[in-house]
This record gives sequence, structure tokens and C-alpha cells, in this order.
Amino acid sequence: MFARAISAVRGTIFLLAYGLFTVLIFDLGTRLAVWPAVHLFPNRRRRIIGGWFYFLGNATLAMARAIVGVRVVRRGRLPAESCVVVMNHQSLLDVPLAASSVRGTQIVIPTRDRYRRWIPGVSPIGRLSGFPYLSQRAQASRAEISSLTKAAEDCERGETTLVIYPEGHRTRDGQVEPFMKNGLRLILKRTTRPVYLLVSDNMWRSRTLSDMVVRFAGTTIPLVAVGPIARPEGQSLDEFIDQLHARLIDALAEIRQPPLDLPAGVA
Repeated sequence: MFARAISAVRGTIFLLAYGLFTVLIFDLGTRLAVWPAVHLFPNRRRRIIGGWFYFLGNATLAMARAIVGVRVVRRGRLPAESCVVVMNHQSLLDVPLAASSVRGTQIVIPTRDRYRRWIPGVSPIGRLSGFPYLSQRAQASRAEISSLTKAAEDCERGETTLVIYPEGHRTRDGQVEPFMKNGLRLILKRTTRPVYLLVSDNMWRSRTLSDMVVRFAGTTIPLVAVGPIARPEGQSLDEFIDQLHARLIDALAEIRQPPLDLPAGVA
């Protein structure tokens, strides 16, 4: 009982610290430093935003390590060039995990439309970065299709790395949910960039803010990059997406097998 209370206190301190970081560093830094910089140096826009995302992701993980003892154990690396990254979706920490893994290019994440405005940090950086905003309706609007197409074309030109959570929602039981194929299908039609999987685990019990208060402390998060995964000649896009889904399930099962090789790269 005492240990659980200490864990809850540490989790609460982390959320308060991250809230201050979001308002004072993430949000104000984006508005007052990054936004002017990309307008002053438009030719370096992608590099500036990409570096900012990389800093934000690593700063978040550093706070989690320092305050609540969270460890990230990495295996494999994403390339420093543009690619398409398919990641499983377990928690609110998935975006910082992805941001800390993308080097050399700017990250772009298709995002729910409700995050377009009024969310400190998240809303301004998403608009500045050109995130495609999606309503998750069964039938995408013309504007949504256009924004996804542009994101895929930017990736194809080598300007960005696209990170996609095709499950659409955070899992409740830690397993990989069925993919929402429409967005991924459109992206893969428009870019021939290599496809990687980024697989994490052990965060599904901390999928919400309230969960993170009591279950976040002391978590070890394996984070594995798998790829590149090539689409076999003659294989349809839907078959390839099914293959990615199966590979993601297999990779998750594999990292759950003990022992976990902690010295491989603890962040």
C-alpha cells in the first residue's frame, strides 16, 4: 500500500512537471521561437521543426526517467532519411517515443481533428508542421484526403518522416487492434519510401492521465524498430497492410519474451 502511494505521488509530480513543461517550453517555445525561426529561415523549415520535435521527445522521456524511473530500452534504429513508420498505440507517451526516434527529418503524424486547436503545445506545433487532421469518419472528406496526400508527397520528396498509428485508438488490453486501412492505403499509394515498424510495450496500463498517476512509475518500455519492410512485387496494398499488421503482432509478441536485454540501449 505504501509503495503504491509513493508511486501515485511520483506520477502526480511527473504530470505537474510535464504540464509546466508543456506550457512554458513546448507551447511558448513553439510560438515565440520556432514559429518565427521557420519564417525567417524558410529553407531550413523542416530541419528546425524536426530538431524541435526531437528535443521535445527526448526531454519528455528524460523527465519520465528522472521523476518516475521510467526506462526506455531501444533495439534497432529508424534511418536518418525519410520513411513511413507504422507504430502500435498504447498510451499518451507514444508520440514522445516516436519523436525521440526520428532523426534527420521532420516528423509528421496524422492526427485527430479535435487536436487542431486549444491544446497547448500540440495544436500550434501540429499546424506549423502540416499535420493532416482527420475526423475518423468512415468516409474521409475532400480536405482530409488532400492533406493526407500532401503529407505522403512531402515524405516521398524526402522532406518528412510519416508516423502512423493505424489502430486509431489506444489499446485497452495491450494487444494490436485491427488497422483502419484507408489512411495508410492512401499514403502507401503516394510514396515509395521504406516502411518501418516501431513497436513499444508495457504502457497500455497507463493509457490515460489518471492511469499514469498510479501505474506509470518504474515502467520499463521496450522500443523496437523493425525494417525496412518491402512490399513484394505483385502484392496488393491491402495484402501489404495485412502483412504489416501481422508483423507488428509478431514483433510485439517477440519483445514480450524474456529476458529483456537492458544493456542494449537504455534511454
